Order: sequence, then C-alpha cells, then structure tokens
Amino acid sequence: MQKTEPSCVELAADLFPGAEKELISYARAVQELFGSEQARQSVEDWLEELKSMDLPAAGAIPDWRRVTIAAATQLAIRNGHSRFKNTAEFATPIGEAS
Repeated sequence: MQKTEPSCVELAADLFPGAEKELISYARAVQELFGSEQARQSVEDWLEELKSMDLPAAGAIPDWRRVTIAAATQLAIRNGHSRFKNTAEFATPIGEAS
C-alpha cells in the first residue's frame, strides 16, 4: 500500500532547509550590523516568530521572509529606531497578518 500524504518527518525534511537558510542569513546580517548580543537575541526573536506562525496547507511552502521581517521589526523596536516608536502598530502576530 502506497502512502499519499507525506509523514511529519518528510514534511520537516522539505521545510527546514529553507527555514535554516533564512535564519542563518538573518543572523549573519544582524551580527555584522549590530554585534553578537543583538544577533543572539534576534535568533531568539526569529524562533519565537516561527512558533507563532500558522503553517500553510499541505504542499505549500511557508514564507520564511515574513518570519524574518517580524524578527527584524523586534530588532528595530529594541534598538529604538524612530519609525518604530509606536509598537502597538506591530502587535499583530504574523500568523494573523493578512
């Protein structure tokens, strides 16, 4: 009997390389621009955003860039960037964003 739906392991094997590549690129950029401590915190932010993300339906590839943008917003807020003074504007979790 042949399986038609991918197992969790197969799904993870397909999804995680893209997520890993996105996270590594983001962490390197933050470290280069802001230093190791901000990079460490930004990785934690990225992983928290990933946890809150609603994964798309089977077969669809998640938009990892949305996770990175949400984590970068946290970085901007943490560093007091003037455009991000009103943090309520960015309070919607990415899983709920349209």
